[in-house]
Amino acid sequence: MMIENGFFNRMKKLQAIRLLGAGMDIGELNEYAYEICFLLIQNIFLRELRENHNRSREDMLFITEKILQDMDLKYSKDIVVRIVDGTLWYREPTKQEGFKTKIYNEATKNKEEYIFRYFKVDREHSHWEQGGATVYMLTEESQEMIFITREILEEFGFDLEQFYTLQLIKTGNFAKARSSIDNLMARVRVLINREKEYKRDIIRDPQNIFFDRSIRGKKSEDEIKEQFEEEQKVFANMFSWRNRYDALPEDKKQEAETMFENLERARLLHDSLAKHVMESLALEMEIRVKYPESFWNISSFSFKKDIWQNHIVKNGLRSMNDLEKVVSTLFSPKTEFIYPLEWAWSEQIIKQKRNIKKEKDAVLEEEWKFRETDWDLLIDLYEKIFNSLLEKGEFCILELNKMSKEERKKWLYQKENIDLFMMFVISEVILDLNHTGEDERLKLFKGLCDKNPIFKKLHGKKILSKIESTEKVFAWKELFISPYTIYIKE
Repeated sequence: MMIENGFFNRMKKLQAIRLLGAGMDIGELNEYAYEICFLLIQNIFLRELRENHNRSREDMLFITEKILQDMDLKYSKDIVVRIVDGTLWYREPTKQEGFKTKIYNEATKNKEEYIFRYFKVDREHSHWEQGGATVYMLTEESQEMIFITREILEEFGFDLEQFYTLQLIKTGNFAKARSSIDNLMARVRVLINREKEYKRDIIRDPQNIFFDRSIRGKKSEDEIKEQFEEEQKVFANMFSWRNRYDALPEDKKQEAETMFENLERARLLHDSLAKHVMESLALEMEIRVKYPESFWNISSFSFKKDIWQNHIVKNGLRSMNDLEKVVSTLFSPKTEFIYPLEWAWSEQIIKQKRNIKKEKDAVLEEEWKFRETDWDLLIDLYEKIFNSLLEKGEFCILELNKMSKEERKKWLYQKENIDLFMMFVISEVILDLNHTGEDERLKLFKGLCDKNPIFKKLHGKKILSKIESTEKVFAWKELFISPYTIYIKE
């Protein structure tokens, strides 16, 4: 068959694409009209998915102007208005007509007029009775354009896929919702596999922690928890529509039930992803606290091998300006002492012991002999530190340099005394008397409060760290630590 059934419907989709940006007289920018109009549609679509109601004509003018700026194109206000009006309406904006074209219909064997729009009025959010502006949303024709050009697993993040699924459920489009849920599950499986691979990498080489290979990038633990909570709320919102479809015909009701079963599987997969991410976070913390020596040899890294070949050549750079940032630090006459907090351990220096005097080595080994943690001693030593936090809001490790020999001997009696301070330095912590986990910092805080209830005033406060000076260091025999200050944040 030369002309198959469905030709007319297929041509409708193609005509919507063909007419996008066509016929606009925007001078030298005519060749960019198609791309600009598509970017405008895409931006409004993302706002619609995120339930952002800023989708009026004025908002479109702002978006278009920003697109032209990002594309480094010269434009005038008239051109911006022409692009927006030419995407909203056909020909004369004052008439606000839909786009018109004639398409051959294989059923009637005649050309038939086809009228469509790229945007339609979002009546739910256009509060005309309150004097509000008209809010627009995408028509099915525009949505088709987005989906035709969309890479399921890359262009859409998990959160956008969720919002799109929610919109389909709200409109009762169960077939498309089920397909979107399948995409959700595929996306989650990819993220789970990526997180598992990252976990294997840091077990094999802990220094991979510094290369942001996990799916969460540079997000903090609180940000990650908040993200998962938000995603769980969207799932709950989806399931809240389940009871609203009880009055549907039996076939539609069955279709909805199947879709919600798929959604439950997607939610369980999402819970599994959250579990894997939190396990990776816990592993990172354990390595940083219990095995800091795995980072001390980071200076043995080769720029050519580990930075250039394994990272830049392999993954590329976003722009040539990034290359300048990387190379300039190597040839700078003065290296700035500014490190991210996670590099704290790599900056520490541990001097090698010399076997010149066996008696001296024996003394050092005796001082750092492994013993069961003496919590009474820990509480006694940290009482002064927490008094400083309570009165001044901060404590610098350089204060320990002022101690007598007897006090130093107590601090060197067990390595946990210093390790615990470095735990406060490496990662922030909220002082919580009700915490039942294994965080030794909170165990110390509880012990201090039991000994002196005045420390309960610090309950709920957050402890962070900073470096304010590099001229002095904390140096006791073989132990050298940067001048860290821990401080209280409300």
